[in-house]
Amino acid sequence: MPEFFQFKQFVVHQDRCGMKVGTDGVLLGAWAEAGKHILDIGTGTGLIALMLAQRYQDAEITGVELNEQAALQAQENVDVSPFAPQITIENVPIQHFSLQSSLHGHFDSIVSNPPFYHSLKSKNHERTLARHTESLTFTELFEAVSLLLAPEGCFSAVIPIEQMDNFLAEAHIKGLFISRIVKVKTVETKQAKRCLVAFAKQPPTTFKEEEATIRDVDGQYTAWYSQLTGDFYLK
Repeated sequence: MPEFFQFKQFVVHQDRCGMKVGTDGVLLGAWAEAGKHILDIGTGTGLIALMLAQRYQDAEITGVELNEQAALQAQENVDVSPFAPQITIENVPIQHFSLQSSLHGHFDSIVSNPPFYHSLKSKNHERTLARHTESLTFTELFEAVSLLLAPEGCFSAVIPIEQMDNFLAEAHIKGLFISRIVKVKTVETKQAKRCLVAFAKQPPTTFKEEEATIRDVDGQYTAWYSQLTGDFYLK
């Protein structure tokens, strides 16, 4: 695994982070809806915060990260980027982050690539924290979202498809309504592996569900994925 990942407008160093740059984070950073004030829960390397800062250059973004070393590296990635004035990194569990911690009150947009594993823990402590629900359960995540999301705001996440039933159940308990979903296949011949999903506090006037594929039968990026991520990946 490389120690850094070069994007068009910023670089992500990742040698001190449990969760490395991956397709899930890139998908969410390129797909999520945003607003003036954005919260990235479990920011890790700062990848999604940086992508959203590039997409929405009037936005102010707060990245919250439990792990101290990951938070320090996220801050370093932000500091050397063109988007440093837009992004604040907080080394705090989201369970301890409150409206009083926010400079602006409620957030227009919340994003998260949350931990979802229940077993098969890594020997690497930082990777375990980043990937396992002991550090942040779905219940705790939606409690935070319910508290911190503005009434007209949007919460976006990327989730393995086998975890979607549990994820949607917790959203329902907290009174959140699904507004759009993309079931993402790695290749056309396989079943969808992950979901991009967005929620609102109000019942949506429209609901959009689609299916998309990352690579075609020849192993090349599809038009959908190329268009979605084209502003970020180097050629």
